[in-house]
Amino acid sequence: MLLNFAGLAVGLYAVQKLGGIKYIVFKMKNRGVAGVYEHRTSHFEQMGTPSKKIIFLGDSITEAGEWAELLNNPNAINRGIAGDVTQGVLLRLQSILEAEAEKVFLMIGVNDLIMRSPDYIIQNYRKILSRFQKESSQTKVFVQSVLPVNNQLRNTSIQNQDIKRLNKELQLLAQEFGYEYLDLHTLLKDSNGNLAEKYSVDGIHLNGLAYQQWKQFLNPYL
Repeated sequence: MLLNFAGLAVGLYAVQKLGGIKYIVFKMKNRGVAGVYEHRTSHFEQMGTPSKKIIFLGDSITEAGEWAELLNNPNAINRGIAGDVTQGVLLRLQSILEAEAEKVFLMIGVNDLIMRSPDYIIQNYRKILSRFQKESSQTKVFVQSVLPVNNQLRNTSIQNQDIKRLNKELQLLAQEFGYEYLDLHTLLKDSNGNLAEKYSVDGIHLNGLAYQQWKQFLNPYL
């Protein structure tokens, strides 16, 4: 009992130091990622996006990849932001378009599925791809599938049946726009359709082995 009270006291003290009730409301409202998005977007804006590069665009799964080192290619630029969603990509898309990248590898949408339907995500994807066609037509866009999750490792609040439905729509959308669809979902799933345990410790993010598999998959397109 004393240990429980001590733990509660430490937790309350930490919350108070971080801003009290306002901090709790902020975290609940923004799911804990708003500051990350704003800070990293600001970082990208200050640096600018080099032109004629290979851009990896997405959320934390993209951000965690050390793409230039992994691919042994200094032209690979990481534009992933933890917690990002399709609307977030739309809001920061202008700098990507202005860079006139040679290639863009796009993976986004898994975070949307916590609160949004596949139909909503597809609507935003359509806006993203439309802007590439109109404003950066020379860029080769690769629409990468959303990866499976493994709720046995941790409850992600995301269902693989929604991911499968979304990926079917993404494949059709990529074909409609004349872009290539890359099925990484099949590469990393297990026999039950979950993200294979050997590739993750939390059921959604990837370990080093998974990025090596991703790298090998991408080699023909680089």
